[in-house]
Amino acid sequence: MAAAGKSSSMEETASATAAAPVRGRSGIDRQAVDRGVAYALMVAALVATYALH
Repeated sequence: MAAAGKSSSMEETASATAAAPVRGRSGIDRQAVDRGVAYALMVAALVATYALH
């Protein structure tokens, strides 16, 4: 009996794990975020360089 209960909980966990990435990626584009961070760092470096000269 314990083995039967264990397998059903494993099936529930597997189905929940398979569905999780679909819900989590609703609208975040990681490449766009990385590009935005890179541009912000380049602007900060440009401003720092201009301020030091």
